[in-house]
Amino acid sequence: MEKPAASGPESSRLARDSAIVGVATVASRLLGFARDVLIARLLGGGPVADAFLAALRLPNLVRRVLGEGGLNAPFVPLYLAIKGERGAAAAQDFAGAAAGRLSLLLLVLVGLGELFAPWLVLGLAGGFAQAPETLALAASYTRLMLPFLFLTTLAAMLAALLNAEKRFAVAALAPALMNAILLAVLLMLHARATAPEVGARWLALATSLTGLAHLAMILMALRGRGLPRPSLRWSPDMTRFLRTGGATLIAASAAQLVLLVATQIASTGPGAVAALYYADRVFQLPLGFVGVAMGTVVLSDMALAAERDGPDALLGQALALGLALALPAATALVALADPIVSVLFEHGRFDAADRARTAAALAALGCGLPFAVAAKVFGQVYFARRAPCLPLLSGVVAVAVAALFGFGLARAGNAARIAALAATLAFVAQALLLGGALLRQRIWRPGLSGLRPIAASLGASAIMLAVLALLMALLAGPLAVDRPVLHRVGALGLICLGGLASYGAAGWMLGAFGALPLRKRRG
Repeated sequence: MEKPAASGPESSRLARDSAIVGVATVASRLLGFARDVLIARLLGGGPVADAFLAALRLPNLVRRVLGEGGLNAPFVPLYLAIKGERGAAAAQDFAGAAAGRLSLLLLVLVGLGELFAPWLVLGLAGGFAQAPETLALAASYTRLMLPFLFLTTLAAMLAALLNAEKRFAVAALAPALMNAILLAVLLMLHARATAPEVGARWLALATSLTGLAHLAMILMALRGRGLPRPSLRWSPDMTRFLRTGGATLIAASAAQLVLLVATQIASTGPGAVAALYYADRVFQLPLGFVGVAMGTVVLSDMALAAERDGPDALLGQALALGLALALPAATALVALADPIVSVLFEHGRFDAADRARTAAALAALGCGLPFAVAAKVFGQVYFARRAPCLPLLSGVVAVAVAALFGFGLARAGNAARIAALAATLAFVAQALLLGGALLRQRIWRPGLSGLRPIAASLGASAIMLAVLALLMALLAGPLAVDRPVLHRVGALGLICLGGLASYGAAGWMLGAFGALPLRKRRG
């Protein structure tokens, strides 16, 4: 049988902290939606858009990896262990040494990136080798964005210190500030009717400025508790950090590395990089809501539990919570892919062909969302135990699955859809490998009480799918492309609210939420 869930107050705090991080993430992603709608209007889906969005893939990769707990995974468990063993001063010294060493490494990597930008672009979108003009544009945009990597990675290192102390809000809100800055720049570019190539250059420069804002925000939050003093001093703690840190960071980045491979696959088709990017932006809203919570709040709790009775006590609860959010979101992404893409992006230079490519990619990505969330939850058990080997292996397998499937079928049709399907298969493989290992090791022993809410969420999602199909038929007129924007937005909003209400009602009747930490429990 599965181990008992966390106690009542701890369960309530898990849900509360997850909600804080999730709401901050949603705020950031909504601002990101507005940003991407304006990017689509400004750049469309042509060569300039492909070049800019391929260059933007690296900053987005870094931001998502770090935002979803990429540095939390190696840093937080070790920081808490040092604090528990030798006190807060030793933990603070370790944080300063980690920040100092990371800063030096980042300066070297950014310098090399500036020198070899064209080759870096080919590593992100190899298909550009056949389009030299697009490659040159992407290289110039990449050079302007590279300072972002130094600034935001250092900020994320310091934010991991806040997360270790269970101060989640500021670190979670920082991406919202970054998106707000880009949104302001986009509004200015639209007001001046800027040409796509010039607008993309300004946006690339503004991306680096958002990294500076991110670092400033985290530094201000740390002033109240004391900034760690950066140093290059080596210590046994740094040896422990590096021994597992690299493997842990790569393992925690598996989902984003899969999407990076998907970008390579998409680069073999015209307009496919932009289509995959826009689809991925929609996909990242639910994935970010759940994934960031799993990579910050749940990891911190599991790391503390590892010092007592083992992090697996929280596994069933976290999985039920994650899937209760991921299953209806995946259903909506698949069922509403076309109207979502049309309402959000089909304006300005973004035309019907771009919509069709993007909607096909979004539906394919939506199928993989529950598996990506399950893999994220399963991985936290190993990260909390500072044993990243299996998550690393599963990540390597996931990347290999995506590459083999995607490149094998890249010429078979819609390159964006093929790339998205490759990513979905990779998420499935990763979740099955990690879940199977937890079962074999008897870390996860789900009983009927643990599986019942997941089955109920599946049933409620099926009912929601039927409601969405009915609402789409009833509101087909207001959703038409030739109708006013407010009519279309209102119709899509009604469909989404109707689906959400049906899922909530069905889930409550079926018992999907009975095992979730939504309230304080007795005993």
